[in-house]
Amino acid sequence: MTCRLHRETINVSTSERFDVIDVTGQIEHIVEASDISKGILHAYTPHTTAAITINEAEPGLIKDLITYIKELTKPGYKWMHNRIDNNAHAHLGQSTYGHSVTVPVEGGRLMLGTWQRILLVEMDGPRTRKIIVTVLGVD
Repeated sequence: MTCRLHRETINVSTSERFDVIDVTGQIEHIVEASDISKGILHAYTPHTTAAITINEAEPGLIKDLITYIKELTKPGYKWMHNRIDNNAHAHLGQSTYGHSVTVPVEGGRLMLGTWQRILLVEMDGPRTRKIIVTVLGVD
């Protein structure tokens, strides 16, 4: 059995303070380019104020994801970190959603469910964010 690894970085520009970007297509292209037919995909963002999650990309749900973080982190609350750069909500939101996702790869394709998409959740934009995409496969 041989292990193979393929890694690429995606740069994603966000346009608002709170934004959700569907990056599934870009990640699928990397999986296809890897020529790995069986393994796992790991997508990781090295930021503390943006997150990656898997969910539907339905417009109403996208708005709900943003509202959820705003409500959960109460932007008007006196968070201690806000004394530094007024973005405690984004750090707390990132900790809620997480910094990475892992998806099985079979037949050279992501094994996502019917409605599942990989989403970058921006909470302190607009910025350019990195997503490090690693495909690990076995032959």
